[in-house]
Amino acid sequence: MSLPGTPHGEVRTESIERDVPTPMRDGVVLRADVWHPAGDGPTPALLYRAPYDKRRMAALDVLPAATAVEAGYTVVIQDTRGRFASEGEWQPVMWRQESLDTYDTVEWVAAQPWCDGAVGMVGPSYLGIVQWVGAMRQPPHLRAIAPAMCTVGDYDTRATGGALRLDQLISWAVVLMAPDWLRRRVAAGDPPPRKTVEAIIEYATRPRRAMELLPLTDILDVEEFPPLLREVLSGTAEVPDARIERVRIPTLSVSGWYDIYSSATIGLHQDMLPLSDHHHLIMGCWAHLGSLLSVQGEVNFGLTSAARFGGLAEKHLAFFDRYLRDAAEDLPRVEYFLMGAQQWRTAPSWPPPEAVARRWYLRHGGTLGPPPLQSEPAAHYRYDPADPVPTHGGRVLNLGDLVPGPLAQNHLEQRPDVLVYTSDPLREAVELAGPVELVLSAQSSAPDTDFTGKLIDVLPDGRALLVADGIMRARYREGVHRERPLEPGVVHELFLDLGHTAWRFAPGHRLRVHVSSSNFPQFDRNLNTGGPIGEESVPVIAEQTLHHSLEHPSWLELTVLEDPATEPTTEPTTEGAEEPV
Repeated sequence: MSLPGTPHGEVRTESIERDVPTPMRDGVVLRADVWHPAGDGPTPALLYRAPYDKRRMAALDVLPAATAVEAGYTVVIQDTRGRFASEGEWQPVMWRQESLDTYDTVEWVAAQPWCDGAVGMVGPSYLGIVQWVGAMRQPPHLRAIAPAMCTVGDYDTRATGGALRLDQLISWAVVLMAPDWLRRRVAAGDPPPRKTVEAIIEYATRPRRAMELLPLTDILDVEEFPPLLREVLSGTAEVPDARIERVRIPTLSVSGWYDIYSSATIGLHQDMLPLSDHHHLIMGCWAHLGSLLSVQGEVNFGLTSAARFGGLAEKHLAFFDRYLRDAAEDLPRVEYFLMGAQQWRTAPSWPPPEAVARRWYLRHGGTLGPPPLQSEPAAHYRYDPADPVPTHGGRVLNLGDLVPGPLAQNHLEQRPDVLVYTSDPLREAVELAGPVELVLSAQSSAPDTDFTGKLIDVLPDGRALLVADGIMRARYREGVHRERPLEPGVVHELFLDLGHTAWRFAPGHRLRVHVSSSNFPQFDRNLNTGGPIGEESVPVIAEQTLHHSLEHPSWLELTVLEDPATEPTTEPTTEGAEEPV
């Protein structure tokens, strides 16, 4: 039988055992498909645990099951608890249970006669989270994990400045999880109310309809459907553990520059490095999950940027060969794709050691360059939550009419609530590799509001392509676990995390920054009231002020690749717009 999406040949149907029972400690039976390689004798095993139907997981871009089987691994793909063929009760967030089920499954796999006792885990998103929480339980036979495009703890919340990812919530809870929940209820003779079914169908087919609802709590305010949104808004939703110091096995973290979890993936990798030398990172040009392609947004980054042709599966196999089979081959600590140069590069750490911080200042009149020599007038705009700046590209899920990646932002620059700052044409190339931060000296008439920022590459033909973006919810400016209202008339220094990137600005291109207060529906709208998030429906217009003075400057900080032994050679303006920090 030839399997769709597996370019590496055929796998015989007799080599796959379907719905093999895997008992858990509480008596619940989960079921897995077991793919056996040719030949006799036990082999190392690779485990995929997914809530999305195990038969759809065989062709994942990160490492297709057929590719791993051809390399001599036994592959186990399991439906998680309460999903598809597995028994038990599903809940929207059940990370403690998933950690126990992962432990039990790993040890069950290791005890089978076809396994040599060495088990690895692989997979993106939810499949990555169960690897992290399972590894924290330290199952004795789990030797290495390769979590892709995922987060644990508050790594993602830090990156979003406390704003709520509406695209993630609707995509996961409604589009991916609800259909099987409905199917199981009907099969059990206990169908949910008609109103619930109709709402889920509408939201799955028209996700923007759900995201536009006010108050937000109405999105999943339908009878009997698991109340995920209320738990998220109230802070009672279970969060995956972040006790990464308990992960004592090698890791391969994988993500893309336009993945919603790119910052979380990098943060986890960076925090793992002090624990051992056996942690690796791969960053491509990709967006989340099914978008590991060479074309992102409106840019073709070249054939080798795609996961399939760039060797991502082979890199996974090299990792597992090293740590499950004791292969002697050394692996790069970091591999990353430099967009714009269309090159894969390696580095001993992230950011690369030769990267340095450089600043470009936001100036009166919409320029981006060296620091002001004297105080300059502030800029003003009005943020109306009833007319938010629409999401267009960036780190967003491919949901409904949303498209991730580098899309042109020119049409948004005509809006009165978007401030635009542009550098002079670059004399020489500027290569970024590391974090991007936007520091704003801002004030607002509202007790709470949002500020958003974008880094943009302006091509010689005028197209303004989105490179990186971020948001800060002002009440969380001192951390996502501490709320402080804004003080009227007071200028606050706000640090917007625009995430990490690797991007080459070619000579003749220009740097550009957008500043605004919304990016909807990727993120929920701040209604500017300071009230409970998600529970209010009447927005208030906020008067926003951005300062460019000597006392209150605003600037863009980039991580630029340079030879630290030489003087800077890239100048965004004719007067030295780059200032070492």
